[in-house]
Amino acid sequence: MTDIRPFLNMELHVTVWLKGRCKNCNTTIKRKIFDYGTLPYKVLEEKLDETQHTIEKINCPKCSMENSPESIIYFDEDRTMTIVEQKIDYGNLMFTDDPHSESMKEEHKQRFEIFKEKETEFWEQYTDYAILNWRDMINELQDFEIKDAFTKMNIETHANTISKLRKEVLNRINTIEEKQLFWKQANDYFIYHHLLEIGAMGWDVAKDIQYYGKKRMRFIILHFPLGEETEQLRTEWIGSVIQKNREDNAFLFRRISMLTSELNRLRSKITDYVHQIDKLKAEKTKLENKLHQAYESINRFENKKFVYNRDIADIEKIHELKSFVNDLVQELKEKERIIHKLNPDETSTENAPVLDENENKEEVTGDKFSMLKGKTVAIIGGRRQEQAQKEYVCQILTHPGESLDQDFYQTLKKADILVLLTQFIPHLTMWEAKAYAIENDKPIYYTKRINIQKILSDIVE
Repeated sequence: MTDIRPFLNMELHVTVWLKGRCKNCNTTIKRKIFDYGTLPYKVLEEKLDETQHTIEKINCPKCSMENSPESIIYFDEDRTMTIVEQKIDYGNLMFTDDPHSESMKEEHKQRFEIFKEKETEFWEQYTDYAILNWRDMINELQDFEIKDAFTKMNIETHANTISKLRKEVLNRINTIEEKQLFWKQANDYFIYHHLLEIGAMGWDVAKDIQYYGKKRMRFIILHFPLGEETEQLRTEWIGSVIQKNREDNAFLFRRISMLTSELNRLRSKITDYVHQIDKLKAEKTKLENKLHQAYESINRFENKKFVYNRDIADIEKIHELKSFVNDLVQELKEKERIIHKLNPDETSTENAPVLDENENKEEVTGDKFSMLKGKTVAIIGGRRQEQAQKEYVCQILTHPGESLDQDFYQTLKKADILVLLTQFIPHLTMWEAKAYAIENDKPIYYTKRINIQKILSDIVE
């Protein structure tokens, strides 16, 4: 462990970066999200405490795929080195619209006042605990902590190693009063300049156990004064520091430890799900590109019928492409299902602008529309049921296209002509309708209009 006090006046230029790996092309991607400028360490520490960084998607510069970042980096620009890189735990993120998180942030700002109210009681308990476990507790102190305490107590020492310093404490600090004073002086940095300065929301319990010792952190986690909202953090920490013993409260501690492990497992699973969703979206995009290429190939072969009669090789090629399209659509459905399962609140339907329902209205009458008589036109996308009840020269069927349910396939089956309102349907619906139209040789049209009369006019033209 390093005493950072000599570095408090050192100036640092720190920037904050989000880092991840593209799920589509495997490129390492980074994006700078904040620049603190050049500040003395002490001032920078205060700014770090006040600033909240939003975790946002980052785009791959190579393929433009949007990805969730995997870690956040604090970078020293002057020395061109990473200060710390922290993995993003999506299961433990705080959301700005969560009232509970806002209360915790408010308590974080008031942590010095909260500690002050119980400061005397805390030190009495802490020193009593240290005296009862004196040798073990002394063995958790670092060299600069012991030297600080000796200096404040006017005790000279020539010890130059941590083991000799600890031995001197055990030999020279003997009375209860000396032990109480020494323990408070030796822990001044740990309590006031580490735990209080960082605040409970920023503690890294695993590292603190490694640096400051398990017995010290055990007492801190059980007894350090916290606000009401922040108390829930204490329950999570208990499972990592309480030993499984045979005392009366052993069952309770074992249960807390078990629940803490389960909570950490679920948080890790949420993080995995976030990156799995990105990976599935990348695979879905690749499938859509393959579908697009397959449809272009099919259209090229279909259009050949106006030039010459198809030979057997063309027919076989078209059937192969249709089969390929069907396989891609099925795989795309599976990706859509998994994405919806992992993130049910997300919908793939694109937001469409509000169009003028009365745009260029005209009556669908006269010989111009005779080709539509006796036909059934299916309009997929949006909510056109009320419009469809009016009288037209042909029968109008509608479906919102938001899901591939039984009504969707019945609508496709009954229709002679298919119309897709492209701004109102998800990609999967569009591909499914395209595949059905190709397989069954039904004409299919794409439009951004929403007025049925105008749509029919466009079909005739």
